[in-house]
Amino acid sequence: MTPTAGIQDPVFLEKLRRIFKSTSLLALGMVGVLAIYLCFAEIIRAQKRPFLGYFSAALSGESRMTLRYAIYGAAVAIVLLLRLVNGRQLRTIESLPPEGALPRLQRTGILALVLAEIPAILGLALFLAAGYNRDFYVLLFVSLFLFFMYFPRLKNWEDILQKNRSSCRF
Repeated sequence: MTPTAGIQDPVFLEKLRRIFKSTSLLALGMVGVLAIYLCFAEIIRAQKRPFLGYFSAALSGESRMTLRYAIYGAAVAIVLLLRLVNGRQLRTIESLPPEGALPRLQRTGILALVLAEIPAILGLALFLAAGYNRDFYVLLFVSLFLFFMYFPRLKNWEDILQKNRSSCRF
């Protein structure tokens, strides 16, 4: 049996579409959570104007900047980790038969989405601790960009399962 024979099977295609749909719905929900983070931050800013953070009294000027750099460093590390883990997982998936690759492909997609959300969470933590709302917006945008890059795409999943490298895998 050729590697693409399993992909042409109607039962397998139905399973692929079902798993893809559930992963896509999860991804949409996670993007919705980013909108909730934004609303949460804006409500706090509106109610506690000027909002300097809940720990602003405990953070001196130097420690505020250290915290800020640490958060940005962690966000950069997450982006690099996401690229590394996703690439490694996709290479592993390509060596599996389609039936065994499908659950692994779903787990890889979900892991990428979870890692993509972390910069926004870090930005929200920085906002709550020190009141840096612009940094929260920047890190929220980073998460949105990562969601755009790693959002599940059926064409990419099919190409990976067929071991066809014609589409961009990110």
